[in-house]
Amino acid sequence: MSLITCRPRALSPSEAAEALRRAMLINPANAAARRTVVRTPPGRRGGPRRLAVVIARKWPVTGVKLTVQFLDNAPADLRKRILLHMNAWNKTANVQFVETRGTGQVRIARLDSPEDMSGYWSYVGTEILGVKDNEPTLNLDSFTMRTPESEFKRVVRHEAGHTLGFDHEHMRGALVRKIDRKKALRFFDLTQGWTPEEIDEQVLTPLAAASIMGTRESDPTSIMCYQIPGAITKDGKAIPGGRDINKTDFAFAASIYPKRVRRGRS
Repeated sequence: MSLITCRPRALSPSEAAEALRRAMLINPANAAARRTVVRTPPGRRGGPRRLAVVIARKWPVTGVKLTVQFLDNAPADLRKRILLHMNAWNKTANVQFVETRGTGQVRIARLDSPEDMSGYWSYVGTEILGVKDNEPTLNLDSFTMRTPESEFKRVVRHEAGHTLGFDHEHMRGALVRKIDRKKALRFFDLTQGWTPEEIDEQVLTPLAAASIMGTRESDPTSIMCYQIPGAITKDGKAIPGGRDINKTDFAFAASIYPKRVRRGRS
């Protein structure tokens, strides 16, 4: 089983405060969710029913148009391909990612070192507004034109989902309760080199219901869900996870960022 092992990044307390201030200016509804959790930085390594969006990091319902800057010398065909997959969310939602040669709101790197910057990760939603202008907000470790198309669908669309404010689906309580803690600790230590603290943060601690906005049921096939092997679940059944944006992801994204907005929504 191939795991995404994405690690959403964490802002420092001062950065989080500034990001929340800006988030409330962009979307006043974010003021109702001041309980933004500031996570500890990552250590060694490192999505009707369904997808969840973190309320305090939500973009305005009138639409999301974000500029994208590539921080390295990515060739034009690769930049175009990455943007194509980020904009897959535009099929149903009023969202758009547009490249800029200036300082982008979304800044993409392909770092494979140092270790705490490598891998696949993104800040979530309006948190990107708190990141220093010369630092990445999203990382696609070692992506090239030779990277399989399946990985562009699985990883780039997943990370773009984080940028739109969608957190990890597998961290909703209904799915976390399916995981055997002891087995998970062993598995992620062996396969990812994660510490117990990182495993708790990335897999075993459910998101507080008050901190997310989603539908009642979780979706184990969401693009925002990790693939969890049956070897570490209590019933031996795998959580399949998502390899692409599914129908319910598209439907939920459309409900959060509709192409036609009713008056009074925020």
